Amino acid sequence: MVSFKSPFARKADDQDYVADDASQYSTSKDQSYELSQMQSESSYTGAHSSVYRDPYGDNVPLTEVTPQPTGSYNPWVPGAQQLDPNSAAAAGITISPELPPPRMALVKKSKAWPWFLIFISFIQIVVFIAELIVMGKYTGKPIETKPEFNPMIGPSPYVQIHMGSRFAPCMHSISGITDDTSIKWPCPNATTSADKCSLSELCGMGGIDTDHPNQWWRFITPIFIHAGFLHIIMNMVLQVMLGFRTERELGHLKTAIIYLAAGINGFVLGGNFTPNGISSCGASGALFGFLAVQLVDLVLNWRAFEHPKSYLFRLLIDIVISFVMGLLPGIDNFAHIGGFMVGITLGIALLRSPLKIREMSGEDDGYYYAPTAGRWYVRKYDSIRIVFKNKPAVWYLWVFIRLFMIVLTAIYMIVLIRNFKEGGGHCSWCKYLSCVPISNWCESGYISAASSSSSSKLMQYRLFE
Repeated sequence: MVSFKSPFARKADDQDYVADDASQYSTSKDQSYELSQMQSESSYTGAHSSVYRDPYGDNVPLTEVTPQPTGSYNPWVPGAQQLDPNSAAAAGITISPELPPPRMALVKKSKAWPWFLIFISFIQIVVFIAELIVMGKYTGKPIETKPEFNPMIGPSPYVQIHMGSRFAPCMHSISGITDDTSIKWPCPNATTSADKCSLSELCGMGGIDTDHPNQWWRFITPIFIHAGFLHIIMNMVLQVMLGFRTERELGHLKTAIIYLAAGINGFVLGGNFTPNGISSCGASGALFGFLAVQLVDLVLNWRAFEHPKSYLFRLLIDIVISFVMGLLPGIDNFAHIGGFMVGITLGIALLRSPLKIREMSGEDDGYYYAPTAGRWYVRKYDSIRIVFKNKPAVWYLWVFIRLFMIVLTAIYMIVLIRNFKEGGGHCSWCKYLSCVPISNWCESGYISAASSSSSSKLMQYRLFE
């Protein structure tokens, strides 16, 4: 007779395991039951008696233990494969129902390195060092102090534009602005308000066609550019604390898709609704996508979390504080909003199925997640097959929802990009999603051409207010 494997057994490969809530089964009754089983098995004289003998008795063989047949179950050999009742019955093995199985099985803690975000972080640090070097080459100082001090403690916004931050005049035509070659713009090496250059010199990166500026890559490159030491430190801290955990949970490919899609969409949304004179950069949109993913997983798998209410409270506090900070001058809250929206849609599309659906369709036989304090731990079996038959109707419905969310995300981004190329969004109240109407905060960043007494046109702008 074969009994269930003890919930405290460890595999032979010395990997770390977590036995969540399994201690409730270590009652004195269970211990006495296991001792009686050990005594009865020590006198077993079946075909595999050398395997089933009591490991603590006097009859332990001095020779190497005979390997058990493939697919059988031995409660006394660490690392033995545990059979489910159906497989055991097919093999003619009886499993004792007297010892209850643990409510939560032993699970292996994921130790996968978050290589994608490590690589992205490395690139961002290298690019920021390059910004400082270029700023020092142009002005003699790596930190902007003239004509204004950069509160983020970094290079000027003109150097950031020159190196690839999102700046609308470099990306699409603005009637009366980009097509007027008499307008002068600040130079990348500007230290006074009198230093003026052409728009092509400011944009750099090969220059632009003043009739049709089209540096579309500025929706992507700003993810790797930061405004200063404070900016990159804050992003790196959140990227390590939140992003690394997310990549361990989702894997490299899904993390890369969410990170890049959320970051790009943040800049696309900002390009439509922020003033044309605002230069924007940073990875905040991508990180807000990760916040949305964590929120989606908590809502869809509420019962799977150990303390879901406290985790939800912490998440909501983080989200609210981050959005409120986005209302301050110098912060593009549209990038936060855009990244968060894509994080929700792609989170539904790429995350594990809701717990209820997985229970109904038996998906836990492939992957078993045991979230603890907001983390996921994963156990993988030797082989996993995705089967599209013998599933409940709700499982197919969830597959349709996943596909719909992917299509919705693609349509959403295509519409915004086309709208941007046609001049951007036209919304009189949308600017209040990224500013507070105090001290003309919401009026900064608008550019226009004004005639001076000599009929030459001067640009009125405010960047990174």
